[in-house]
Amino acid sequence: MRSRSLAALLLVVAASCSRCGGAKSAQSAEALVPLSSGAVVSGPLAGVAQHASALVDSASQLPGGEQLGDIRKGLAAQLGFDPLTREGLLSAGVDPDRGFALALQPTVPPSWLIALPLVKPDAFLQTFDRLARERAGYALRTDEARGDIRIALYARDPQAKQKIGAAVVRGYGLVARGEDPAAAIAQAATRKPAESLAQDTRFVTARARLGVQDLLVFAPAGSDLPKRFTARALPGDVAVSLSGTDKGLSVKLFAQLPDAQAQELAKTLPGGGSSLLELLPESAPFKLRLGLSAAELVKQIGAASGAQSVREKLDGADRKLVEALEPGAVISLATSKTANIAQAIDYGFDFRRKSPFDTIELVALARVADTPRALEALAAIAQALPKLAAKAVRTGDDWQVTYAGGQGARFGIYQVGGKPIAYLLGGGIVPEDLKAVARSGNATAAVLWSDPGAALQLDLRKLSDAVRALPEGAYGNGPQGYVARALVSQVIEPLRPLRLTASALPGKDGLSARIDVEIVAP
Repeated sequence: MRSRSLAALLLVVAASCSRCGGAKSAQSAEALVPLSSGAVVSGPLAGVAQHASALVDSASQLPGGEQLGDIRKGLAAQLGFDPLTREGLLSAGVDPDRGFALALQPTVPPSWLIALPLVKPDAFLQTFDRLARERAGYALRTDEARGDIRIALYARDPQAKQKIGAAVVRGYGLVARGEDPAAAIAQAATRKPAESLAQDTRFVTARARLGVQDLLVFAPAGSDLPKRFTARALPGDVAVSLSGTDKGLSVKLFAQLPDAQAQELAKTLPGGGSSLLELLPESAPFKLRLGLSAAELVKQIGAASGAQSVREKLDGADRKLVEALEPGAVISLATSKTANIAQAIDYGFDFRRKSPFDTIELVALARVADTPRALEALAAIAQALPKLAAKAVRTGDDWQVTYAGGQGARFGIYQVGGKPIAYLLGGGIVPEDLKAVARSGNATAAVLWSDPGAALQLDLRKLSDAVRALPEGAYGNGPQGYVARALVSQVIEPLRPLRLTASALPGKDGLSARIDVEIVAP
């Protein structure tokens, strides 16, 4: 309970303070904190609260999402105000029109300093005192003067090394945790602009690169903070931003890399394949554009679990095929129009007993750079399939695979618009189905069409539509039918509003990535 109360207290702190100002008021929260090992800054708190409130409301449509609303109500009850409303922030002395800044130190436990813009300092200090003592368990309070600053110090017991301090400095509420929080607050009061986060060129550059955001997390090169999650230190600056949108949440990332690593990444993800997206079925819920080079694709295939034994039986034919293709490929997955949900539940992912293409439609495409070499490699793959307990029947430049579990995929080369396309198809799709369709007008799908790097989109509304179109017999009878219907009604249908789009783009100085999560209203 104490850890939860402390988290609630930090939420209040992160949603607090503002125009307490006068000529001596700091220009921004970032002007009061150092860069240190990492930082978190926010946009205007009213916007952050509005976006968070809208996200909670939208997420309530998803399975388990209704609990977010209950958590919000419980939090407001504990705090005595709703931090996700403008009125709630104002009642706690917080300015909704400006943001906060938090500086982190990689101590154990972590030390931090947060600056919050205030409208009513007295109301803020009273609110903080009540929450620290009654909710977070920091019941012991002492007061200390550092220069002209009066600092309230809180501890859980007289011998506690970790304390929390709070004071009003230059129009902001400063809250620090550590062995000497009073010193951290006093240093902030006299911090020179050039020593602050506000004028750190690395932070300013990262914020400008990621654009408008509700929250921005920044860690400079060499920061020890990532060591809490990985053994490696950061080779360059890393910034992650979170922003609310009219439909959900957008997360952006930029990871700076040394020149050699950035160049290697650019070679690994040269792009390619975007022009093939228009050949994928428009109704497919999952689409992937993979801009990998041929060498990297072979490497990734080899690293896949269980792939080594398969590759050995293919005797290098897979490598020859990949080397005959242009960089970049596109893949889509959809529900087969003849799918039987009941049987899919019975067999699960055991493709040895039943072909997955009885349930799933697969389309994988890549442009061919060397047609004779590609056909030679495909023929060699077909010839090696008996070693894998399968066989392929050739018709022209098309091979259809069958095995004990049923009908496998078909592969080959097909001319589209006068250009050769290598394909791998499953679930009843035939090469003649590869026809260009109009590009989607969905704004979030635009990243799929950007040629460099890689991108994917998962649209669960399309999955729901495909399942709804299945005949009644697809659900089976008796207990089997009950389970199939429960899967659809309790998982697939509730997730219908969810759409996710992600992309990764290499650049001359690092990697940029973006994830958009949309919860589309019915």
